[in-house]
Amino acid sequence: MSFSRPPNGVYWIKTPVELRAFINILKKFRGYATTLITLYINSERPMPDVLSLLRSEWSTAANIKDKTTRTHVQDTLERIINNLKGEPKAPENGMAVFAGFHMISQGNYEWVYYVVVPPQPIQTFKYICDTTFHTEILEDQLRAGVVYGIVVVERGEAVIALLKGNQWEVVKTVEFFVPNKHSAGGQSANRFKRQTEHLAEAFYKLLAEEVNKIFLQIPTLKGIIVAGPGPTKEDFLEQGGLDYRLKEKVLAVVPACCANEYGVIEAIRNAQEQLKESEYVHAKEVMDRVMYYAVKKSDYIVYGREKVLKALETGLAEVVVVAEELGEDVVMDLVMRGDSKGVKIEVIPRGVEESKTLMQAFGGYVALLSTPVWVLEQQIQTQTAESQ
Repeated sequence: MSFSRPPNGVYWIKTPVELRAFINILKKFRGYATTLITLYINSERPMPDVLSLLRSEWSTAANIKDKTTRTHVQDTLERIINNLKGEPKAPENGMAVFAGFHMISQGNYEWVYYVVVPPQPIQTFKYICDTTFHTEILEDQLRAGVVYGIVVVERGEAVIALLKGNQWEVVKTVEFFVPNKHSAGGQSANRFKRQTEHLAEAFYKLLAEEVNKIFLQIPTLKGIIVAGPGPTKEDFLEQGGLDYRLKEKVLAVVPACCANEYGVIEAIRNAQEQLKESEYVHAKEVMDRVMYYAVKKSDYIVYGREKVLKALETGLAEVVVVAEELGEDVVMDLVMRGDSKGVKIEVIPRGVEESKTLMQAFGGYVALLSTPVWVLEQQIQTQTAESQ
């Protein structure tokens, strides 16, 4: 594959977007018979034990009848052992090794070797020989990502939504007849008020039952945002009977226009500080910064592949922003280049609306610079002149 390798051969994956890109790259490889080796090492596993198992597997592989399979497996094991024997232990999150000979065509093979430290801890030790790399444990980390619950409630209407990764969705709409408040005069007004309050309380309890049912089944629920117009959001929390375990997860109570998709969007926007770990919110913040530079600090921004790569290579880029839509090879190449240069790389996921802006307005590549753009242009001119 085309992307650059880190100097020490270890990829420290930091975000779900990077992990998703890395998994897609691994899935492209195919081995001759069962010659691709996948090795997951949790941090508690002593490295001498790992090396001992690999040496034992090397001896066992000597019994493989097919010469190509035997040669590939033993060669791969030798290389893994030589690379790992200098490691005192796995990092805190563990490490995964993917190694072997990718079959380009019959008799034509390419050596493949990746070591990755994932964003979440590896909980188990696993050794697998197969025709493909096994990415299930890494994929489980994607599925087990941070989830936020959102409840937008107004009088007699509510929506329950989930914010996960780079997207959100409404999972339940709750409706219940609660009359609008108005003055009827005399005793009828008092009676009407009591009836309305009773119906409102019944609605809040119905909503709480649905919220409890949905959110308590999500083990990775990070927090809850409750939103709505006027006092309905506070009334729901006071009268609804929300499970105490969920009440402890309420991160913010914020205003929102209405109990529909627009209300969910407004709730997310008004709770950005509390949702800062969300991939969706983070992407929006990054693109807000890009647009600010484009409008207010245009001397400190460049876009397009060639200029952004030059800004990265010369060390003048402070932040590079790239669209996931450009493909996993491009994403991982920039991530590795950024690591080697000490430049932060931000990847905008496909699922957010800002990704379209990044592609259409900037060609998928943006660099925010630490110096005015004329410095970069001057360096490019100097390099061009020297190469001629």
